[in-house]
Amino acid sequence: PMDPHTAWLLLRSLETLHLRTARACENALAVARFLKGHPKVAGVTFIGLAEPGSREHDLMQRQTHGAGSTFSFRLRGGEAEAFRLLDGLRLLRLAVSLGGSETLICHPASTTHYPIARDRLEEAGVTESTLRISVGLEHVDDLIADLNQALDAV
Repeated sequence: PMDPHTAWLLLRSLETLHLRTARACENALAVARFLKGHPKVAGVTFIGLAEPGSREHDLMQRQTHGAGSTFSFRLRGGEAEAFRLLDGLRLLRLAVSLGGSETLICHPASTTHYPIARDRLEEAGVTESTLRISVGLEHVDDLIADLNQALDAV
């Protein structure tokens, strides 16, 4: 059972859910595009970047209304480069529980996926240079600027 105050908070939050979700998804696409084009980024895993006409894009179009706001990317290098990026961030927050209204980032190999054997992680595409990001509602230019200045330190 939910108490009345919690129910009111939930209903109030649902009023703007579509606006918050749309903003986060737009921001995520812009951030993913920026990362994909950066020379220190080895790859971006985000369905929102699937080429129109590709199997992945067609599947997304059939199953969803958008690509979401959480994705992963890999830096050129390894754990040291990933940690340098994380240490250089000023706006993005380091967290293991993704999905808030603020942009959150984590290093899965040393946090959420730590107990999984390295060979299984790499088989799944999670390396020492993989970072997961949940893009929030901040101004996208601020997010990109923060990532860009942190990438300068890598």
